[in-house]
Amino acid sequence: MFRVVATVGILALAANLSAAPVPKSEPKPKDLPDAEFIRKVLDSKTSLEFNGVNLAAVLASLSEDHRVNFILDRAVIQQMGFEPNDMNIDFKMKDVKLRTGVRAMLGQYNLTLAIVGDTVLVTTEEQAIYKQLKHRISVSYEEVPLKQAVRDLAKANGVNVVLDPKTVKSKAADEVVTLHVDDVPFEAVIRLMCEMAGLKPARMGNVIYITTEERADKLKDSDSLVPNPNGGTGVVPSITLPNGLPVAPGVLMGGAAPAFAPVAPPAEDVPPAKP
Repeated sequence: MFRVVATVGILALAANLSAAPVPKSEPKPKDLPDAEFIRKVLDSKTSLEFNGVNLAAVLASLSEDHRVNFILDRAVIQQMGFEPNDMNIDFKMKDVKLRTGVRAMLGQYNLTLAIVGDTVLVTTEEQAIYKQLKHRISVSYEEVPLKQAVRDLAKANGVNVVLDPKTVKSKAADEVVTLHVDDVPFEAVIRLMCEMAGLKPARMGNVIYITTEERADKLKDSDSLVPNPNGGTGVVPSITLPNGLPVAPGVLMGGAAPAFAPVAPPAEDVPPAKP
């Protein structure tokens, strides 16, 4: 009897996850970069239907069906005030690109997706750009034209990098670069290569535009190539201890647990001293 009930429960969950079986994507070819494979999968046509299904379960289903790791940025979700286990999805869309359907589905919670390494990260727009540009990579270029190096980097990492057509006409994009680095943020690699070619990168939304220093300073969204991970507010979310006192997040050191420093309550909240 228990087995029958359990089986019925599993079948009901499967019915909620998808109205019809989704053909699984082909395994990634060994000679294809992770980001390029993920991009092909996201551009493939599919149909989505979820009825009151937890977002984590939805992403697990997508990962299994399409052989791509969909990862939920739980820390950011909680900072937004959501509890990941309470985020249910009611969504239906037929015959669309996987990228289009998932992005529309995530829009219910003001979330988006981004290729970061060998995963599809589900997070906020600002965090998506931040984590793409801070993703650590290793490169080895020996006298390679800048335009070729940039093209290869963009394709291998799923980041939008565009060369100013004027730099191509002026041959600045043909300047050769030599760079051998390990475990370095993507944005640092781009800045180093641009420096070698006498150019400068500017961030415009989720696009890195490589041009002259003068034009870069005019076009850039901010003084930093990497956006503020807290959405541009500069405010670090506060955390409350069990005793009710707010704390300010400290600095993570080498993967250790975060340190916290107590925050003094506002002056008006301090009780008067007893006589």
